[in-house]
Amino acid sequence: MRLHRMLVIAVALFWSPAGPADAQEQAIEVSDDGLEVVVVRESETDGTVTVRDRSVPYGTAPDWENSLRRQVGGLQAADMNGDGRIDVVVGCYISDSYPPYTDWENLIYFNTGGQLESSPSWVSTDEVSTGDIQVAYINQDSFPDVFAANGGYSMSPSVIYWGGLTGPSTSPGWTSAEPGLAWNNYAKPFDIDHDGDIDVVTANQGNSPTDPHRPIYVFYNNSGVLATVPSWQSAEVSIQNCLDFADFDGDGWEDLAVSKWANFESCVYKNGKGGLQTTPVWTTGDTDSDKGVGWADVDGNNWPDLALGHDPTLLYGNTAGTLTVTWSSAATYFGHNELRFHDVDMDGDKDLAEVHFSNGKVHIYLNNNGVLDSAPSWTYDSPTVGTAIAFGDINGNGWPDLIVGNSGEPCVKVFYAQPPAPSGDIDGDGDVDLNDFATFALCFHGAAITVPPAGCTDTQFESSDMDGDGDVDLGDFATFALNFTG
Repeated sequence: MRLHRMLVIAVALFWSPAGPADAQEQAIEVSDDGLEVVVVRESETDGTVTVRDRSVPYGTAPDWENSLRRQVGGLQAADMNGDGRIDVVVGCYISDSYPPYTDWENLIYFNTGGQLESSPSWVSTDEVSTGDIQVAYINQDSFPDVFAANGGYSMSPSVIYWGGLTGPSTSPGWTSAEPGLAWNNYAKPFDIDHDGDIDVVTANQGNSPTDPHRPIYVFYNNSGVLATVPSWQSAEVSIQNCLDFADFDGDGWEDLAVSKWANFESCVYKNGKGGLQTTPVWTTGDTDSDKGVGWADVDGNNWPDLALGHDPTLLYGNTAGTLTVTWSSAATYFGHNELRFHDVDMDGDKDLAEVHFSNGKVHIYLNNNGVLDSAPSWTYDSPTVGTAIAFGDINGNGWPDLIVGNSGEPCVKVFYAQPPAPSGDIDGDGDVDLNDFATFALCFHGAAITVPPAGCTDTQFESSDMDGDGDVDLGDFATFALNFTG
């Protein structure tokens, strides 16, 4: 197994490797915004999973992975061809990484009967640097469209691949026209003005030390026609990277949270009844680098809380529109590229997932009764740098699978969610049937007896004690009967 360790060697705008002669013995990876550079080092934990809470439904290794060497800028999971199955959309970027990458078209892996195809059958005809990819119904037909947030050193315009009956067009049908061009780092499709169509916000930067900054832009949608020139921009020019919307102040209009790079404060822009204010209504007060932002009602008080990819990862609890730090991660190292909220254990509340560019790790923090675990509940240490994450039910079992994007080979991996065995599945075959009943009957005592009867092993006794009260009695029988399938 190839081992490595990521070592951050630069956090500087548009750093370029000195050249092949200096890099022959080491792989060098550059992030999709050009702001972070790491040298690939060996580590004994490469490719391993650390489990602190078995409620996280993912295994110890990817269940599916591709065989392409690409730099993944963004991932989305959505049904792109109307067959009822979840496909995976991949945006790819180009950088000064070494050894050089030779291809960076955008891709779609279609789902063929509960598993992604081995090679993508959808490949974009254009090949520019895509730092993020989003899926939304932008032109108001019945087919999902793909928005590619483009940029790179050439500041290629963003594009839309319009959806169709069998999937999106492989050629762009819409092209952005930002004034002075922009390097789009992230995009967020959202109906900002509540007029029934999807607008698009982009997080941006420039492309050189002499031209590093751009405003945030909004492209408004008028009845399915998305403007090519943004009609709103923030007053501040800066370097932004991730975006998310939620009504944090309870006025009925969703506000925009933005994470920003060094020397700028991550913040919230208030939505004033359909139009974003140009200056923030709230900031962190901290100009350290942040990457990744997301809203979710973690504590169940009906106010969205704000997660921020900081060092360490932070959660700002929300009480009636007031944001205060209420949680921080106890992980040992941070180099965020993206974070997302998702209910990974299907218990009705949102858990937090994050992926790190600098050390390749994916962390999941379970939400237990309104409180995120302080240490990661589940960690995957990828053998290559981490760039993106997404969730979607690919294998069709009703549980969210985890999709991980990397820069390297393989560049896309899937961990299938493994639902917990139903109560009463004593033999672990996924069913509660007559075989389980025979074992249950052997272990059943009907009284407060906390030791296994003759012939019932300790493991069988523990599995038969479904209510966890230390004996196998009528209470357990009621649960068994409820789950019995025959």
